Amino acid sequence: MLFLLPVLVCVGLVVNGIRLRGRLRRLDTVAASGRPVDPAHVFLVAEGVRLPEAARRAASNHARRERLLVLDLVPGDLTVERALDVARMVDTRTYRADRSAPGRGAFQAVLVHRDLLERVGITRREGFSPVELVDITTQLKRYAPNATDLAVVHGVRAARDDAAMRVRVQQRAYACTPASLYMPFAPHIGTAIGAQVSQPIALVAMALFWFQPFFVCAGRVPLAPRDLIRSPIVRILGIVLFVVHSVRAGRQAARAKAAGLPADPLKEDRQRRRDEAAAWYGARVRRVGRLRDATSTECPWCGSGQLAARLRSTDLTMGKPGSFRLDDCRRCGHVFVNPALTPDGQDYYERDWRDGLATETAEHARAREAAADRARAELLRPYAQPRAWLDVGTGVGHFCNVARQRWPATAFGGLDVTDSVDEAHARGWVDAAFQGELVQVADDLAGRYDVISMFGYLERTRYPSEELDGAAKALAPGGHLLIELPNPECPPARWLGRYWSGWDVPRRLHLIPVDNLLAALEDRGLRPIVVQFGPAHRPGDLARALGLLIQSLAPKPEPWVDPRRSSPARRVLRVPLLLASIVPLLLAVVLDGLSRPWLVRGRRSNTYRVVARKEG
Repeated sequence: MLFLLPVLVCVGLVVNGIRLRGRLRRLDTVAASGRPVDPAHVFLVAEGVRLPEAARRAASNHARRERLLVLDLVPGDLTVERALDVARMVDTRTYRADRSAPGRGAFQAVLVHRDLLERVGITRREGFSPVELVDITTQLKRYAPNATDLAVVHGVRAARDDAAMRVRVQQRAYACTPASLYMPFAPHIGTAIGAQVSQPIALVAMALFWFQPFFVCAGRVPLAPRDLIRSPIVRILGIVLFVVHSVRAGRQAARAKAAGLPADPLKEDRQRRRDEAAAWYGARVRRVGRLRDATSTECPWCGSGQLAARLRSTDLTMGKPGSFRLDDCRRCGHVFVNPALTPDGQDYYERDWRDGLATETAEHARAREAAADRARAELLRPYAQPRAWLDVGTGVGHFCNVARQRWPATAFGGLDVTDSVDEAHARGWVDAAFQGELVQVADDLAGRYDVISMFGYLERTRYPSEELDGAAKALAPGGHLLIELPNPECPPARWLGRYWSGWDVPRRLHLIPVDNLLAALEDRGLRPIVVQFGPAHRPGDLARALGLLIQSLAPKPEPWVDPRRSSPARRVLRVPLLLASIVPLLLAVVLDGLSRPWLVRGRRSNTYRVVARKEG
């Protein structure tokens, strides 16, 4: 099989080149305009970028005509690698309409409506680095999800570029994706490995890689990269140039630090936040044992005393200290963390999970569920036209943001126990925001919503039965309740043991079998009309299990990781472990794909969804 690897690399380079060229050809080109710049339009410009008045007028007229709140200005003279990065990051066919797409562009200059800048809270207007514009563009797209676009604006001159800055921009833009591990060096590593297997074909692959920019950027493409002719030499010397430019950047940073200037404000801010988090966790690490209730001798679902230990696990996802036991009720099959976490314990183990230092990682992970969110929103189409929809456990409102594409006339409300729901409201992803648990606000919301959804919520509450009581109370007569839960009876839960990601110990306090949920809904006057397994299945159990195994052996150094598991030896082990996992990860992905047709049959899916109608 190894002899096919260089051939697959060649095919991949050709197919990817066609894909990237198509994306660049679809870029809009802004026409010249004699109209003055709209007073409501503000330009955020990176250092070294030239933005003449004629280009400002053209961009402003384009944004006004297309009703855009954000327009990323793509210089026609970008370097080849920057142009290719634009094509890699942005699907120009769907970018504007895709409400869940991350904000991306050339990171040179951005036109923004003044009102949006005030909502986001950006006060600076100049002196940005391209790395800072990555974060700014990301945030702007979230606040204007269907009014953001990018276009080529001739006359704009891109800033001088070097390999070190380009890699920093790549690492920031891909920071929350697996690509961040290999993006800067993947082509060079791939061709080096290929040379060991089949040198002639590997040479073809190297030639394709070196001359790919001519195929992608030459001819009928709205960009004219200024370094197109010398791009093969630049690619051949890519790693050498990266080292040289990195050393130069390091010296400049050292001189800035000696002069008392902030060398990298973003990096310093992240380090400050990490130091604060380390102090917070360090002050509480000795009190972790106090964050649990007394061990229960009864099932919290049916009250039976017939309990058996299902498994023991540490916090594999985040690596926080503590060991936990999941008990299984022999009578009803309910699985729960025993002893349960106290409210303070929940705060401790959920801190930085989807907020704080992990905010961006959680945002990107949640955005990748856009396809699942669309499927969730479609579940209701045969049964109702929702007037008002409350999403419980909404976070920053990702589901509501995606569901608006399917239900544009629906008013969406969001409820969450954290203040992230206020951010959802500020972005305009929800029309109303409520903080707390559903059972706490059910009386106030009674009858206001004809649809209530719970995705990733019920299993994380201390008392899920009470939350179902709250849902029955808050839902309008004839309304619908949508629930999605992990399936503890699925085969991967048995095969993978504690490495099945569905357990998510200790944040998921309860794993509820589908029959238990259906009976509980019936008891509350909620008649199940849809029980869905296969379409709800989340692919990738094996790949995620491998990731959890690596995390347990050599956790990523974070302030919250158990000090006993974050020794220097384990940190050193992480890099070779990640490299050694490449082949097993590919095999895991293949096996996940091969097993999917079998897993989506019957009740084998790792996730299930239920739609219930309130009678009366």
